[in-house]
This record gives sequence, C-alpha cells and structure tokens, in this order.
Amino acid sequence: MAPRLLSGTYECSLDDRSRVAIPARLREPFADGTVTAWWLDDCLVVVPRFEWPGFIEGTFGRMSVLDDDQREISRFLLAGAFEQEGLDKQGRLLVPAELREHAALDGKVKVVGAGSYLELWNPDRLQERFDRLRTDGVAQRAARLAQRMDGGRG
Repeated sequence: MAPRLLSGTYECSLDDRSRVAIPARLREPFADGTVTAWWLDDCLVVVPRFEWPGFIEGTFGRMSVLDDDQREISRFLLAGAFEQEGLDKQGRLLVPAELREHAALDGKVKVVGAGSYLELWNPDRLQERFDRLRTDGVAQRAARLAQRMDGGRG
C-alpha cells in the first residue's frame, strides 16, 4: 500500500463551539483520534492520535532532557498538545482556546495538507508566508534544500 499523502489547502470555519470540520477527503487518518498541538510556524499541527509519538521522534529524533534546545522544543510541543479520541459525526475537531490563541484562529481557518499531517492556519498568516516564499524565490529555496539534502554534492 502506498503511503498516505495529505495535500491541498481548504478554507474552513471555526463554529460557535470552537470546532473546525476537517475536509471529507482528509478525514480517514483521523478516525481513531487526533493530537492537535502548537507547531513551529505560528500555526497548529494535527496528527493522527496513534502516530503522534512516532511523528515527534521521526521529526526531531530522540530528544534528550540534558540538551537545552531539545528540552525546550520538547516542552513546547508536548505542553501545547491536545488529544481527542476521534472526530465527531460531522468530521469536526475541537480547537481549545490556548491553541486558537497560539495560531490566531478566529473565524476562518485554512486547513493545509502537509504530507503525513495537517496544519491549521490563520488565513492572513498563511498568505503572508506564501507571499514571502514567492518573493524570496521558490526555485532558489528548493535548490538550496536539494543541495543540503545532497550533502553539498552537485
């Protein structure tokens, strides 16, 4: 079976009970629950609940409490994590107040498929990021990334 690849950008809304509906084509991986957490880019990350530990380790490696940077990142990510057993019948997940404040979510929400996880963005913040990336040059950034991944060969 091919690995799952969550993709696309969807405009959604927080309802009056601070829930956001995950687009239908993205829901299946989250049927058994979610972890929604503070993320690195002033947005939120949504990961299938049982994949959360592996997601953290796969992204950051085993973090040591003896290393200041690793301890701080671990604390930040885990303190801002909210676990839910599953989506409701309408495919919604609750976004607690602390998480909404971190990502400045109020009203409209951009749900972004980011491979193995979703990101929840304030639409203005996401647009600013994309505008900055376009200004800086998408191709140039991709070339720098390819060079780093290639170990500088090429």
